[in-house]
Amino acid sequence: MQSLRRLYLFTVAFVSLEVVLWGAIGLVRSFAAGRGAPGGDNQLAEALSLLLVGVPVFLLHWGLAQRAALRAPAERSALLRAIFLYGVLLATLLPVANNALSLLDRLLAGAFGLDPTLAPLGGGQTLSDNLIAIALNALAAAYFYFAVLRADWSARPLGEEFAEIRRLYRYIWAVYTLGMAGIGLQRLLEAALLWLGARAPGWLPLLTSGLALLLVGAPLCAYTWWVVQRSLDEPAERNALLRLGVLFALVMVSAVGGLFSSIITLQTMIQFALAQHFASQEMFVDLSAPLSVGVVFGLIWLYTRRSIQAEVQPAASLRADRLRRLYRYLLSLFGLGASFIGLEMLLLALIDLAINQGLAWGDLVQEQVAAGIAFLLVGLPVWLVSWLPLAREAVVDGESGDTARRSLIRRSYLYLALFAGVMGVMFASGGLIYQLLSAMLGEPSDNRLLTALQLLTTLLLFALLLAYHGWELRRDNRQIERFLSRRRAQYPVLVLAPEDAEFAERLVVALEREAPGLPVAVHPIEQGAPDETFSAAKAVILPGELLTKPPEALRLWLQAFDGLRLILPTRAEGWVWLSAGGQSLTAQARRAARLIRRLAEGED
Repeated sequence: MQSLRRLYLFTVAFVSLEVVLWGAIGLVRSFAAGRGAPGGDNQLAEALSLLLVGVPVFLLHWGLAQRAALRAPAERSALLRAIFLYGVLLATLLPVANNALSLLDRLLAGAFGLDPTLAPLGGGQTLSDNLIAIALNALAAAYFYFAVLRADWSARPLGEEFAEIRRLYRYIWAVYTLGMAGIGLQRLLEAALLWLGARAPGWLPLLTSGLALLLVGAPLCAYTWWVVQRSLDEPAERNALLRLGVLFALVMVSAVGGLFSSIITLQTMIQFALAQHFASQEMFVDLSAPLSVGVVFGLIWLYTRRSIQAEVQPAASLRADRLRRLYRYLLSLFGLGASFIGLEMLLLALIDLAINQGLAWGDLVQEQVAAGIAFLLVGLPVWLVSWLPLAREAVVDGESGDTARRSLIRRSYLYLALFAGVMGVMFASGGLIYQLLSAMLGEPSDNRLLTALQLLTTLLLFALLLAYHGWELRRDNRQIERFLSRRRAQYPVLVLAPEDAEFAERLVVALEREAPGLPVAVHPIEQGAPDETFSAAKAVILPGELLTKPPEALRLWLQAFDGLRLILPTRAEGWVWLSAGGQSLTAQARRAARLIRRLAEGED
């Protein structure tokens, strides 16, 4: 009930606060514009209506939330309160940054002789519009930060909710400001390349907007990352999964973005080279966007990769291995896909040229050939550099090789490649069969041979993809089975059998089926306690009835036994097993065999 009450109060308070804030901004803007301004009366009426509705609703609900927080420490430390307060800071400070950006972009546009109303960022706004929005949003943010949030932190909030939401708030700002600074740098580089291209149109607006983004985003980005780095003195911040997740996401996004930009850049350069217009002014224009994007993604990748390496080096080796493996498999997946696309595009283009004798070496063919070569030049090295170390570590004997082979990431990668191969073979073969049947039925077609050859090429490529990864998976399975067989052979199990022979027989059959090669010994209980020949056993299995009235020698032996004692809840007079007591002996034997197999193979 309290959670629902908090959700209601903070949701209404947040929405009504935004209504009041933007109503106040509209009211001050209407006064600044004057009564004679176009749409001024309508803007005034809209602002007053927002204020008249929003103010009482906000005061009521925020007052109830504050009163509850001051009375009870649990309310003051609640997760929903932390989400509300840091959400208000985002909702007020983001408009401050955006309005400052619009204001600076228009000023720079005017300084460079451009029409400020045509500025890419906030061209339709005025100086007063931006200043009013900045001032009122900053006032609201100052109230909630200095008067409310700092007081809550001074009261030492219970639990970790406030710390977790503050961490999320910081990383949202870090990613947002990094994106702002990155886009600013990209626009500056693109403007420089357009200027080199005989001052192609559009370079000056890119220059002004890029400068504005960089002047606003770079200081904010530097400050935010400084705050984040300073917080790493606290162990909870340094070991937070959110930090590792954000850094890893930035590494992957920047790596993939940079590789795609490299492909487009190479394609453009190859296409100009094939057309014998290499190093022309037009090439600088076409290269401006992908090359500038690639440079920015590369810088972000270098910084975040170094940061994530610094994070995982002092950490446990298991976390570092998993991150390294995930990173390499994702890059390998990208490289494999790019190589496949590039090879297919190149082969299809060559087949088209060979079959269509009248096909000219025109722009369309040049573009396809250039794209195929670019995909191959980028994708193949990425796949080889990423995949070969993974393939080598998967064939190593021992614990490390077994961990690599049984990794969920590797298995997912291989099955994803198999899925793509099967789907490709299925659809390509279906299309090829359709072409053959159409030809047999006499259906007319001008390009049947070309289409059939292209489908056959695609079919062969997908078949090659399927065969290679199927071979890798089968090899993994064979090595896994050999390794597990050696492990199971080192895990002897002792079965303490009562007079009823069925108990031991069912267990031995289940263990042989579930864990082949597992050493199993059976000791009839009427012969007394096991002697020293069974001291090597890692686990002992016995029926529950023996625990109800154990012989003294067996009781002493069980107390001294160092391995696992696995009890099957078999029927015993006067005893009722609350867990699995109603299962048949066969079902209990299967469960016991599965548990023994997992333990013998090294699982927890």
